[in-house]
Amino acid sequence: MSSEQTPHAGSPAAGAKAGSPAARVAARAALALYPAAWRARYGDEVRALLDDSGADLRTIASLAWQAMPAWVWPPRHLYDRPARMRASLATVLVAWTALTGLALVFAQLTQAQGLRPAGHPIVVWSYWVFDGAALVSVLAVAAGGLPLWLLMMRRAVREQRPRDLAYLLAPVVVPAGYLAAVIVIVRLVGQADGVSPWWFLAVIVLGFAAGGLSAAGPGLALRRLRPRGPAVGLAARAAGVAAATMGLAGAASIVAAVGLCLWAPQYAGYHEGWPLATYLPLVLLATSVAVISAARGIRADAPVKSA
Repeated sequence: MSSEQTPHAGSPAAGAKAGSPAARVAARAALALYPAAWRARYGDEVRALLDDSGADLRTIASLAWQAMPAWVWPPRHLYDRPARMRASLATVLVAWTALTGLALVFAQLTQAQGLRPAGHPIVVWSYWVFDGAALVSVLAVAAGGLPLWLLMMRRAVREQRPRDLAYLLAPVVVPAGYLAAVIVIVRLVGQADGVSPWWFLAVIVLGFAAGGLSAAGPGLALRRLRPRGPAVGLAARAAGVAAATMGLAGAASIVAAVGLCLWAPQYAGYHEGWPLATYLPLVLLATSVAVISAARGIRADAPVKSA
């Protein structure tokens, strides 16, 4: 296997001893971050390489970091075309869910608070673009994902696969549980002007955790059920539209956030730069992953040209 196919294992350095329990646990955790097809092809070889070289925790951390390209740009020889589309859909779903969560936080802290600086219509225009793009993105997910979801649901019911049914129902059950938890929190600790900033932060963190579980469910079902056919291709194309439009919504929200920082510093949170400095890279990272993965799925769905 060439050095381009697997990460390098460096020489031992100061830190965890070679072959120590901590190093073995960290190595297993790092390998678990890679796609299943990658682990099936290279997992044993990488484990043997780490054992032979006595890799330290720094090398294992490098191995974990390189898991991201394995998801975004997986080696084509590890997947057939439907498998590449399924892998792309799983990645886009996670990134799109993260973008949707960020968009909801943005809307709650800006539009819901009535923040519209007088004399600066660019903020209002950005709100309009944000709302329209987010709506189109959600409709694309519904139109492209529902046929594939129903296809997998029918198969899971027909073959009596309760675990896959649970995975597929996660996008329905988990958000419902999250909303119920939010209602309970607001009733218990809410005041006349809402909840405290720390409770609001807790609700946001809980929301992103719920979103991650909701996205992971269908992703696991895709890997286990391995659907094929037109429904997968439709979902791949819809994922491209959803990723592009949610990325546009993210860009519009960044423009609005910058405008609020410049023209509405009197509002709480917009006289400091750290919220924008945190929000901006998160939006850019999630958008990049979603768009790149969606493009990969669309390419896999394209007809193969004969020589």
